[in-house]
Amino acid sequence: MLVIKPEWVHHADRTVDARNKRPCIYSLHVHPLGKRLATGGLDGHVRIWNTTPIFDEKAQYDPTCHKLLCSMAMHNGAVLCVRWSNGDGRYLASSSDNDNVIIIWELDRNAESGSVFGSSEVNHEVWRAVKYLRAHVSDVQDLAWSKDNKYLASCGVDGYVIVWDGSTFEQITKIDQHGGFVKGVAWDPAGNFLASQSDDKMVKIWRTTDWKLETDIVSPFVNAPQTTLFRRLSWSPDGAHLAAANAVNGMQCIAAIINRHDWNADISLVGHQMPIEVTAFNPKMFYMRNMEEGNENNDTSLATICALGSQDTGISIWVTKFSRPVCVAQDIFDNNVYDLAWTPDGKSLFACSHDGSIVCIQLEEELKDIAPDEEINKELRKYGFGRHNTYLPETPIQLELEEENTLKNATSRMSDLMTGDRSIELPTSSEQPENPDIEMEGITDLLISSSSDLPTITEQKITIARNGKKRIQPVSLSTSTSTSSTDKSPATIFKNSKESGTPFNRESNVDHAYYDDPPIPPSGLKTSITGNKRRASEINGENEIAGGNAVRMKPQWIESAVVPSIVHKSQIKMGIPMVKSVLSRKLSKEDPTVVMECHNSVTNIEDNKVKSRTKVVISKQGTALWVDYLSTNVLLMAGNHLFSSLGCEDGSIHVYSPSGRRMLPPIVLESTPVILQCSSQWLLCLTATGLLYTWDIINFKSRLNAISVGPVLQIAKIPSDETKTTCSIRDVRIQKNGLVVIITNLNEAYLYHVDMNVWLRISDAWYIVSEFWGSGAHQQQALNDHPLGWLTSRMMVNQTMDSTTKLLTELAQTDTNMIAAITVSHIETQLAVAALLDSPDEYKEWMIYYARRLSHENAKEKVEELCRWLIGPPYVNTEFCKWEPTIMGTINKKDLLAQIIPILAHNRQLQRTIIQFRSCL
Repeated sequence: MLVIKPEWVHHADRTVDARNKRPCIYSLHVHPLGKRLATGGLDGHVRIWNTTPIFDEKAQYDPTCHKLLCSMAMHNGAVLCVRWSNGDGRYLASSSDNDNVIIIWELDRNAESGSVFGSSEVNHEVWRAVKYLRAHVSDVQDLAWSKDNKYLASCGVDGYVIVWDGSTFEQITKIDQHGGFVKGVAWDPAGNFLASQSDDKMVKIWRTTDWKLETDIVSPFVNAPQTTLFRRLSWSPDGAHLAAANAVNGMQCIAAIINRHDWNADISLVGHQMPIEVTAFNPKMFYMRNMEEGNENNDTSLATICALGSQDTGISIWVTKFSRPVCVAQDIFDNNVYDLAWTPDGKSLFACSHDGSIVCIQLEEELKDIAPDEEINKELRKYGFGRHNTYLPETPIQLELEEENTLKNATSRMSDLMTGDRSIELPTSSEQPENPDIEMEGITDLLISSSSDLPTITEQKITIARNGKKRIQPVSLSTSTSTSSTDKSPATIFKNSKESGTPFNRESNVDHAYYDDPPIPPSGLKTSITGNKRRASEINGENEIAGGNAVRMKPQWIESAVVPSIVHKSQIKMGIPMVKSVLSRKLSKEDPTVVMECHNSVTNIEDNKVKSRTKVVISKQGTALWVDYLSTNVLLMAGNHLFSSLGCEDGSIHVYSPSGRRMLPPIVLESTPVILQCSSQWLLCLTATGLLYTWDIINFKSRLNAISVGPVLQIAKIPSDETKTTCSIRDVRIQKNGLVVIITNLNEAYLYHVDMNVWLRISDAWYIVSEFWGSGAHQQQALNDHPLGWLTSRMMVNQTMDSTTKLLTELAQTDTNMIAAITVSHIETQLAVAALLDSPDEYKEWMIYYARRLSHENAKEKVEELCRWLIGPPYVNTEFCKWEPTIMGTINKKDLLAQIIPILAHNRQLQRTIIQFRSCL
């Protein structure tokens, strides 16, 4: 063993006394070709050194052999990690603790050497910053490239593990399931797992297929100290073992060697007196002589080499099959060892320390017999390295379908795997809907907030560890709407709360589509209701009501509005709008200069009777187009380019044409309107007694007539003869086909089915754990054509922990299959809702998701049923229902089947079913 300590490798400027004032070096890494060494230090610089003067003493004193090749100063804080990409080492990734950014550097071969600004140093190579990766909100502690450079992983003090695409550097997924600072990441060389280690005293293993949690390793870290700056772990080159830093065995500080086969930490590397900061496996495997007694033939076997760096300033090098280290270097530093890096040939080890120096340990004699790389690949193939499927194709048709699916997704696969906002810039606030037309009393504003550190994603990830704990990864919405993408990596949309009742932060970068906004406060329309549920005493045969005197709660209505007597007798009592002196609203987005105004005023007071006179004015650019007068106060207004409508205090609704002509006499309702909204030719009105009306104003037809919203307000859950304040209506929309969608503050959405005359609950908190929760949201210009996307974006706002979410959390801890089942149920519901809302584009999009999920779950029965329904006779029974060749009159079923068959064929276990139906097309 030869120890080399080059004094000229440091991060102090040459104008400063480098020997006495050396900034700390936090990280170093050797280029895959072995000719460069990258270091990152406290001074915020990334420096690239020539390794030739380190290994060759003559080159060290050769003035033509440049030692410092480049110094980059783009970070605003200490550089905590530097990592070269594998293979040719095209990229260098560096991370910092102040600007929280990851910079990707690339060599500019056309640039000429030059001096560093403000320094006497000279850059003989020019490395340009080609990408800035911004998603962390605190110090970025560690980086790791996958073996094939497909991914770059980062982790930080913010508790996130983020996976980036290794070529486009777009965010793929963001994992937020650690309970502390994440201080180390490492890739499985076989490509199946990603390991991360955190201050929450556990190592987590993530599957790369879906980014779900494979397992938690806890036992070696239960008593681990919290004093280490890093917990850099390393995977052995054969993929069989994972070395984790800062573990404890009894009173000994150790490195835990975790066995891949059962994830048990049966091996402990004992010897250091202080906690271990970093582990590093040698990239090569070696033939080592067996040391058992009786080995007279000097038999050898393959072994891996692992190096450890500790706070005791020492470095130890271990052969994992032996119980003692083969080399120990003590007192080579004056302070903690922070990082280790092997040279590509596996014969030299570099280390850096808090004292601002580095060391190179050469092991030419100790590590002689290097195994060829084929031996490593042979070991990795045991774990599926290089193999993508274990099922063989039975016919050439299966291969054709797989090729068809591959070609279809070749150009968009990576972009659709992204779960983060491609702009990488993070939103800082959520948009609160405006409501200029109404004020309500007794309404508590709901918390509307956002977390600026959440990236945009489209799917959700919830996992359950072996110890029963549920981990939920937060994510926001994605703007991607491609229907030809491959399976997306799941991600979650909210962060789990340990205490019940804690609100969840929500954010969305999806703008609301332009609608005639209903006059609903952000917190919803306050409602009180008398229930239908029988009391326990009635169920037991007792007819008397407990207590004898039931107290009816009066909702806090606005006293300035006259409440009809029927409202007091009604089972449902909605909040009444306030009478304002002036109401104003724009009638058209296309022409914002057209404005409707209502001026309510009191003209005479006699005999305790109030007489009102209301003036209605439609103006354009300040010039009145027409004027009308009403004898009652106007509470609500709605209108568009087809008509204008006014909802009045006496329960009447007045409708005008664009020129001011009364299109029909006043509509008289049973009570005061509390919501008035229009869309296209449709007019919607909800009255104070909870009855819903919709009319086709242009054709003078009724769509919904006095439909009670009691089921939406959960009237069945409230005991009879008991009046309670129930959930609030947060939003109401009337779709282009005349159907009404209502959203409540309990994260539930309802749709009225006209043909069946029932309310359907089309979305609720139960689907919060679906891996596709949040998918399908669209940008503003697309929302009018994508009602399901609008609904998704609205459900993502103001989410709170309710009783359903709490119950779901408890159930998910006991049933590991629950998430998969709810995900399939969620997609099936979305398909049905898209058909009801007459949204063919969204239907096809969700059908693609459905096909991928069925293929992933290997759901043979559902696949067969779906194919039979799409292919038609003779595979379907037409005895009770005629088979229709199209969906919503626009989507050809057989064409849709032809589109999803290549996706279903991705699972070779379904190939017999798929080939059978493909032959019928």
